[in-house]
This record gives sequence, structure tokens and C-alpha cells, in this order.
Amino acid sequence: MILFVPLLIETVQPQLVGGVDSLLARLTAEGQARGLSKDQSDGVIAMLPPNLAACGCFLDRLTNIWRYEFGSPHRVGNDLIWGVHMWPRVPLLFDVLECAQRRLSPDKLRAYLTLIDDIGRHLIHLTEMFPMLRVSPVVPADHEVGGLGAGNRTVDWVIDPAGERRVLVDVKRRFADFFSQMEGVAVDGGAAPQHDVGLLFRSVEGKFLPRNSAEQLQGAWIVTDIKQEETELQTAFDALDPAKVHFAILGDERADVCLLTRGAEHRRFLLELFGVQEKNERFLFRRGEVRT
Repeated sequence: MILFVPLLIETVQPQLVGGVDSLLARLTAEGQARGLSKDQSDGVIAMLPPNLAACGCFLDRLTNIWRYEFGSPHRVGNDLIWGVHMWPRVPLLFDVLECAQRRLSPDKLRAYLTLIDDIGRHLIHLTEMFPMLRVSPVVPADHEVGGLGAGNRTVDWVIDPAGERRVLVDVKRRFADFFSQMEGVAVDGGAAPQHDVGLLFRSVEGKFLPRNSAEQLQGAWIVTDIKQEETELQTAFDALDPAKVHFAILGDERADVCLLTRGAEHRRFLLELFGVQEKNERFLFRRGEVRT
């Protein structure tokens, strides 16, 4: 039986709605579309925590993709900003759940599912799986590992490829630069974005101890909603302690990323490890460049 759930989207942007359904039903359909067995699909769906399990979905007419309603509008000053952060894509949630099931121990999986069931921080914790979506299943990795970083802080991912360097990854979901840009647009009417690029790297250095990059690579996977000015981004990265932060990746769940490294010798290794390609078009711009 199809469950029709009242959705905010039907009030805010009814013209975008091409159909409605329950998240449980859409995840079932997603598993079938991927050719998974019923047991495999049911195993992913059974992981849904209660708030997510109660979600409704709609078919986005613009993209022909099913989205689930689980988020709140951003507040910038006195204004509310509505956007796709309130309606994530069903296929992405399936990817994340599958990755969590594959990568996390039972205890860590239970803790993680509780985190993504929080509507206010759902996107922040959803992104924790992004670096691992394309890492080969045979490569060992552990989530939320203590004892390797500064103080009592944990590292989001510790990846241990056989015969290769260990890789420590801190995952960041950045909203501050988006808020800063939106506030600037309200003032100047939409000029090229001006913001503190250093916000992307806030608290990254503090996660790591100095290490030789020939023995262990340390860096951040950063998800942000706006493009960064190329020179300003490189300058902000170069200002980080090179003994603590060896790389930074601007990326999301897709296979194209922007990669910053201390040395060209790390580049191929990191791209192959994460199963991604270096394409900067989605992530960078040059101030003053004329766009055609």
C-alpha cells in the first residue's frame, strides 16, 4: 500500500511535485532499480531510524528524482532560505545507508543511525559517508577513531590500504561560507562572492598531530554549497600547518572533486584511493574572469 504523507513542498513549491510516496516505498523501489535482491534491499531499509522512516517523498519534476522531506530552512539574518537541503535525494540516502552498513561495526552503526535521524543535523552526518562511497570494499577503514589525533578528539575516517600509507580524513559540512555569501548578496545585489575562504578549514589543523606524509597522509573532505575563488582557496590551504594537513578535498557524493595537496606525489594515490576524478569546474572560479 502506498502511503501518502502531507508534505511542506506541496505548499511551498507545488509546481515541483510530480507525485508523492513514502520513503520506505521509494527506498524499496531504489533497491529494485539497482538490481539488489529482496534480502539486500530489505536489509538497507530495515536500518531506517524512526524519524526518517516516517518521511514522505515527492518526485521532483525538474530532475525526475525522488526526494525525501527532512530538513529545515536556513536562517540568514531575518530571512529563511528554502532549498534542496530540506529535500535530499532518495538515491543518496540509499548510498549512505549501504555504505554505513558495509563499513560500520554494529555499535557504531547504531550510533550513526541515531545521528542521521536528527533533522537539524541530518546533512552534516550524512556527509560523513561521502569519502567512503567509492573506496574499494577490500580496503580496511574505521570510523570515529580515537588516539590518533590531537587530545581526545576522534578522526572521522582512518583508511589503511595494504602496503600503502595510512590516510586520516576529517569530514566537514560547511554552511558558514554559504551564509556569508547570502548576506553579501542581500547587501550588494549579487556581485562575485566575497567571503573568508579560511572558514572552510576552521578546526581542521586542530584534529591532527604533525606527521611525515611519506608515512601517513592527513587531510579533510569538505562539502560546501558555493564555489571558491581559486587563488584565495590555495592561499588559505597553504597557510595551514604542512606537517599536520597534507591534503584537502572539496567534494560531495559525486565522483568529481577539487584536490589540494602538498606534493604532486600524493595526487594520484589519493584520487585512486577515493575513486574520484579531479575536475574543478563545480568548485572553483577566478575573480574577474568573464564567463561566456
